[in-house]
Amino acid sequence: MRNLLKPLVLVAPLLLAACGGGGGSGGESQLQYSIKLTAAKTTVPVNVAASLPGYGNGDYYPYMSTLYIQANAGGSPIPNQADGAFSCNITSGLDSGGLYYLDGDDAHTQDVTINGETVKVPGSYRSITLGSNAGGASFHIISHDIAGEVAVQCSVTDPRDSKVYTDRATIKVGGGSTATPATVTLTKQTAYVGSRDNLNNIPNSVVVQAILKNDNDQPVSSAGNANLQVSIVPNAASDGAKLLANGQTNGGSMQINTVNGVGQFSVASGPASGSLLLRLTVDRADNDVSNGIQDPITQYAVIPVVHAIASTPLSIPESELAQTVQNAEPYVHALIAEGGVAPFLWSTTSILPTGLRLSSDGLISGTPNVKGPGQYTVVLNVRDANGATTRQTLVLTIVGNLPDNPVAFTINGCTGSSASPCEIASMDVGTSYTYSFSATGDNVTWVLEGAPAWMQLVGQGSTGRVASGSPLTCAQVATYRMFVTAKNSANSVTREVTFRITDTEDTCTPATPTTPETTP
Repeated sequence: MRNLLKPLVLVAPLLLAACGGGGGSGGESQLQYSIKLTAAKTTVPVNVAASLPGYGNGDYYPYMSTLYIQANAGGSPIPNQADGAFSCNITSGLDSGGLYYLDGDDAHTQDVTINGETVKVPGSYRSITLGSNAGGASFHIISHDIAGEVAVQCSVTDPRDSKVYTDRATIKVGGGSTATPATVTLTKQTAYVGSRDNLNNIPNSVVVQAILKNDNDQPVSSAGNANLQVSIVPNAASDGAKLLANGQTNGGSMQINTVNGVGQFSVASGPASGSLLLRLTVDRADNDVSNGIQDPITQYAVIPVVHAIASTPLSIPESELAQTVQNAEPYVHALIAEGGVAPFLWSTTSILPTGLRLSSDGLISGTPNVKGPGQYTVVLNVRDANGATTRQTLVLTIVGNLPDNPVAFTINGCTGSSASPCEIASMDVGTSYTYSFSATGDNVTWVLEGAPAWMQLVGQGSTGRVASGSPLTCAQVATYRMFVTAKNSANSVTREVTFRITDTEDTCTPATPTTPETTP
């Protein structure tokens, strides 16, 4: 038994662990040997966190499958053997998993240091030997953080003729989408670059790597066509800046093929200092940006550009302290710090307008969604690499109203059909008529069509109230039908209603005169 893989808490290989069975019958069978290898789970997830069983993971450990060996001589278990009855090894897929003994034996563990404390962790193996107990044994396989298939082979040798019998099992690590990206991130060699003509000989270009990964956190390569689009977002520092890749140069955008999930290019600064803003875009739909981008996934990255190192105190220029933002439309702006030593760390103690956020590299982005346009103040804090700090107040002016929410206008029991008008409250003569309609939505206004001349519309907004304005008279006794409309800029909803003005007390019927009796 050779321990070929050192155990790491941060790198979880696919593991096997040995467990014994119950008692078996002694003696030798004269029948042919056979061996069967069975996996409890043939698919396990990618072990993105590179964890190991135990250590706070509880009894249920999703990244592990148990493998069972059973060897027979004819129909009976082979004789028990304390050591070396079964030999098992990974025949392919070692990058995706490893074999572990999880039997509690200190010989199968190694010491590692976690948070300054030495603890024992299971040792990782690519091959193990197991004793037979009642002709069987079991072990475990635990996934790595790399998708793939792990093939395991176990063998048993018949001691009578030294003939070897084998069986295999395959465990698939990961599943789901593997060909389309889910995330794109960026890494760069340096925290900042110098401007093209800087006085301190600061390099004015940097090699950048964009990393594409799929739903299983696995690298996504191009399938032939470019699958990464890199763009320089126009701003104060973008003038003269260039992208360089595959022998090509472009001041706007480039499309790049990734290899093993990595798209590599360089960025060269122009003559201006500030924050150079890059936009990385991949296509979730088909991992191909050359045929148009149907389902974009976008990531922004900021590269500070400096003229010199610590030549002036750190400050936020006045030009950064007033920004105008259109309500309900995407917005992105890279803040600029002057002086100090890049890179700069930005933060705020303020609450930004709903929909906007500030990243630590000074990027304000998002889509504002505020009910009340106007000015919003944001306290900006910036710290440079030397620990110098400064603070200023940014005024964000949100302009434009949010689109109206559609009107929803219903009356209980009313179908809205012109053939079947909805009956609303009736009133008796001598009383004043009043009725209120209600609707949801923004900036609702009401319109009446076909209403009697004596009816007035006296309410707007979410409640539309109609009233007679004075007590009803006998001349107004009748059945009425009219159309009521609630509307705003988003839509319009009309309902037909009917109501009656009644004379239940017969106050409008003339009294019948009586004939006086005559005295003989």
